[in-house]
Parts: sequence; structure tokens; C-alpha cells
Amino acid sequence: MSAAENHHQLPFHELIEECNNMLARMDTLQLNALIERFSTEIDSRQTLNYLVDGPSLLTYLISRHVVRPDNLSALIAMAEVADRSDLKQIIGRYCYLPSSHPEDMSALIDNVDPAFAQVSESIKNDWRNLARQLTLAEFDIATIQASTSNDQQLAASEMLNLYRRTKSHLDLVRELVTALRAIKRFSLAAKVDELLVNTLPSQ
Repeated sequence: MSAAENHHQLPFHELIEECNNMLARMDTLQLNALIERFSTEIDSRQTLNYLVDGPSLLTYLISRHVVRPDNLSALIAMAEVADRSDLKQIIGRYCYLPSSHPEDMSALIDNVDPAFAQVSESIKNDWRNLARQLTLAEFDIATIQASTSNDQQLAASEMLNLYRRTKSHLDLVRELVTALRAIKRFSLAAKVDELLVNTLPSQ
């Protein structure tokens, strides 16, 4: 692939990373304008307290399915409201390929549900540490904790479902294993890693 071709192909998770970098440099006036623009999507004053910068707002909009791999209209609106031509250029590089390599995708996705079930059942009080290791926003963690009434298994399940929605790339389980090792849950990481190996197609 040539450098020119590579420049124009940007998968969703990389697009979000690039946009977060740009949005982190917004000033207060730009942030307030964005919050006003998306006020109908903000479900409570408690949520509003967590929207302290551009990246936290973007993460929230992704969790609400307002920004999706197949719909960037809200992201474009963010660029327009914040008057960020650099952000528009990044969005222009996005390449949505919904049907690429369907067999490979299904093989990798098949291992997600059993892995998530294993973690939800076993992670217990460490689910918040795992959520932070998976770079979920603090307001999402707080919202999940409040909505699940200290049911740790349910909270872990909700957290992992949010993680699945906000990370569009296919290496969810590998990233989960790495995060479990980072919080020193080595035995659980090994069990999840074994699920990954067992569900990969044989060569």
C-alpha cells in the first residue's frame, strides 16, 4: 500500500483517537457550544458534571450511539460547532468498510461473548479498575455503578458491553487480556486467553 493510500484509510478506533487529540485542545467557549448543541442527548445533570472536555463529550456520544462507525453526522457537527477545520480533515480520512473480510470478523467476534461472560462472573470488585484500564470514562463508570445498585456482576457486564460499543476494532479480547494482566488478575487473564485460542479458526 502506498503512503498516499494509507493516508486516506483510517479505521473508526483510530479516527476517534485522532479526534480526541484534537478535541482535547478546545477552549471553554467551544466546549460550552458543543454541550449546548448536544443538550438533548445529555440525560442528567450528573452526566453533565462529567463532561469536562471535548474527549469526555465524544466518549459520551459514542456510548449513546450518537456517534457510530456508520454515522459520523454528530462528529461532523462537533467539528462545525467548534470551528475545527483540522477535525473535518481527519473525518475526511475515515474509511468505513462494513463488509470487509466477513469470515475473519465472525471468527474473531465469536470469542467475545464467552470471554465477557467469564470476566463478568469473576472480576468482582475489580471491575472499576478494569474499566479504567480499558480507558472508559469516569462518568461512564460512575453511571454504571449507580444504575446497577452494587451488583458487581451486572456492573461488570454493563461495563464490558459499553467497552464493546466504544471499541470498534476486532481485538477486543486480546485487549481485555492485556488489561486483566495490567491489574494483576493473571489467572482470569489466562482463562480468557484460553477462550481466545480455542475459538480462533485452525490453520
